[in-house]
Amino acid sequence: MDKRITIGDKIDLKKIDKRLSADLDKVMPNYISQVLDEAENGDLLVAMPVYEGRVIPLNVGDEYDTTFYTKSGLLNCRTVVTGRYKKGALFLLALSTLSELKKIQRREYFRLNCRNPLKYRVLGEDERNEIEKGNTYDIQLEEDEWKNGIMLDLSGGGIRFVSAFRDEKDVMLQVRFEFVHEGNPIMVYSYAQLLRCEVSENNKSIYDHRIKFFHMDRNVRESIIKYIFDIQRQMRVKESGMK
Repeated sequence: MDKRITIGDKIDLKKIDKRLSADLDKVMPNYISQVLDEAENGDLLVAMPVYEGRVIPLNVGDEYDTTFYTKSGLLNCRTVVTGRYKKGALFLLALSTLSELKKIQRREYFRLNCRNPLKYRVLGEDERNEIEKGNTYDIQLEEDEWKNGIMLDLSGGGIRFVSAFRDEKDVMLQVRFEFVHEGNPIMVYSYAQLLRCEVSENNKSIYDHRIKFFHMDRNVRESIIKYIFDIQRQMRVKESGMK
């Protein structure tokens, strides 16, 4: 167990659903758990999460975007459920990490699960050089130069999406997508760096992309963060049964 993680730390688990066939209107729940112990093989033993008053027996083999609330701050990585156990009156999950633990900024962490269309394009070398210098780059674009994708989650720091195209790690992209906040449609254009592109485990014909926004306008970032907070607040109110 990483020394930054201690017994008693709260964790959030959000299932990673890469299927293009998933319900576009379905919002994946956020499961809350707690670190209880460490297994002999190094796996984390955590409490089986409770959601809406029910114990949720997560399936072995399912992957989760996992955030640890530690004394060192927020740490995030991907995990996979490797086992389910009962110890006395406790129901336990065993989690194995699939990626390196990374510290994240609290403001940018909150991720909204979604199924929204987006478009993106890969920048050429000349354009990338100018953008990285902070310069503008005028270019005439045709609509067919944009690739189609489906956004799976959105945060103030970046996006996870899937598409039918394989793109090289570390290329610079321009993405465009729209969301509606307080009845007003907001169109976002942003540059981003491709952090990872992998074949989807659930559908070998599509690729899972993770991108980090690059030099995003502060006001645009703030509008995304506010939108995510407002949606999550509405979800919490709905889950609590309050009006």
